[in-house]
Amino acid sequence: MFNVLLGVVFIIVTPFLFSMSDKKLKNSILYCRVSSAKSAQEGESLGTQDRIMRLFVADRGWAIVPNGKVFRENFTGRKDKRPVLEEIFNYIKENPGKVDCFVFRVIDRFTRGGSYSYESIKKRLAAYGVEMIDTYGVIQPAKNTLEHLGFEYEWSKTSPSEIAETVIANTAKAEITTILTRMIGREIELTQQGYQIGQSADGFLNKKTIVDGKRKVIQVPDPERAKFYTEIFNLRASGTHTDKEIVERINAMGYRTKVKSKWDKAHENVIGSSGGVTLTVKHLQEIITRPIYCGVICEKWTRHQPIKARYEGLVSIDTFNRANRGKVFIKGESSALQIFYDHYPERRTTVKSRNNPLFPYKNIVLCPMCRKPFSGSCPKGRSGQTFPVYHCSRKHKYFGVPKEQFDSAFEEFVRNIKSKSTTFDSLERTFLNRYHLRKKEIVQLSINVHQSIAELKAQQKAKGEAFVATTSPVLRSQLEKDIEELEVKIKSAGNESFKIDITEEDITRFKKEGKYILEHLPELLLKPDNARQKLSLFSLIFEELPTYTDIVNGTVNMASLLTISPFKAKKDDVVRASGFSWNTIESTIQQWSEVFRTINITF
Repeated sequence: MFNVLLGVVFIIVTPFLFSMSDKKLKNSILYCRVSSAKSAQEGESLGTQDRIMRLFVADRGWAIVPNGKVFRENFTGRKDKRPVLEEIFNYIKENPGKVDCFVFRVIDRFTRGGSYSYESIKKRLAAYGVEMIDTYGVIQPAKNTLEHLGFEYEWSKTSPSEIAETVIANTAKAEITTILTRMIGREIELTQQGYQIGQSADGFLNKKTIVDGKRKVIQVPDPERAKFYTEIFNLRASGTHTDKEIVERINAMGYRTKVKSKWDKAHENVIGSSGGVTLTVKHLQEIITRPIYCGVICEKWTRHQPIKARYEGLVSIDTFNRANRGKVFIKGESSALQIFYDHYPERRTTVKSRNNPLFPYKNIVLCPMCRKPFSGSCPKGRSGQTFPVYHCSRKHKYFGVPKEQFDSAFEEFVRNIKSKSTTFDSLERTFLNRYHLRKKEIVQLSINVHQSIAELKAQQKAKGEAFVATTSPVLRSQLEKDIEELEVKIKSAGNESFKIDITEEDITRFKKEGKYILEHLPELLLKPDNARQKLSLFSLIFEELPTYTDIVNGTVNMASLLTISPFKAKKDDVVRASGFSWNTIESTIQQWSEVFRTINITF
């Protein structure tokens, strides 16, 4: 198909074949490309392209820069940025005016990225004053369509072969899409059916077989190398050898990694080799995790789900599992396999709780040295007896308090917490007065909102009348925008509501519940095992969590509703309820009500 298309292109561009102006193009860069190592060895190789282009420029008397070098690249043509192509651009940039033309074999060999990619590279070269030329003669020099009038514009300078170039570039892209879709799609299907695609795993050899009249590839044991991998899995599954001992055994058997050739950048010549080294513990631990050695395929094309291969592995699935010891575990029959990682069902795990009932106050009372919660543990003495202790040593000297002493000090502190006299009675009166004032504010705000809406609607009506009267498109557009903005403001004002979240009933209940909490505070704090309830109650009692020293000395920063007896209260502990904002009143009532709900007591 491509040859037919190329023939059509030649018919179109024949009248425009190389003119005498070619003699002006003297300094040229030659670019050869193949897309894979296989293409470099078969078909029109880099060497073949090199010879053709050298003859092409020699016939025209052009020079090859730099110093007769031809740039060769083994890279996909679907990318705009390629290593060797970027090297060429750097050379042109560093040597301005020294390169006249960029010569390559044919457009579909130069790029497979379509017309956009082709035009981008062409414009990039043109910016440096370099013209693209293909050996097939498709690309023609640009012509000025107003040359006969003696004028030239950017749009009047065009190439007669531009359409042909675009067609070939797009055809090349479509062709590669079709080829890759067929090839990769078929390879994915075969992989999901359990057949081998690509290079064989070490220890296997690829073997072609006929299935349903079609040639497919499976893996069979490598007579020379399979023994190493079988022994690795068997030794590790037995559990009688350490990984280091297994490595020494396998190396003693003559194991060396496969030797691979290193090729030059163009993948034409072998320049060295890699491999041929002994097995290491790290490599051993990586080998045993590969499911292919037990005849299971698990990779990207299987969506990382295990599939039984159409050939046997070097070891059984059971041996594979025992060798991995839970790191990788394959479960199920061949038709329904599952794969697990870090699978240790026999391992018992104990979930530790932060709320250890033996140390009920460790997360409530803070260390006086770092102000972080205490830890609790039971170290053993020489007699073997344990001694529970609250302790902390976070980047400071160890600080510990025996559990009995710690609990006793805290419980004494809690029993001395008392409410201020008539606290909740005065709060109730103050809150109710503020509540009724708030209701008056709501009524006045509602009146103001309705007046604002009426004014906005009047403005909107006037804008609407002006919109109907005018014929100017600009003015009508502006009026339409103003009307829409007014509509948004009207809706916003209409939706504005000032709700009273707290009612009179809430305030009365707050007084009743608050008194109950304070009257029963010691039994609520010291008896229950519910850690959440304790923390909720402490959030009411303390402005901030106390340290152990604060508990002992009575210097705790208490909430303003409470005081400590027999310790002396602070002067600023007096409740100035009359100065509370409405938001403070709401949050105070909601906080106490939420804590009361956690206690789960009904009157």
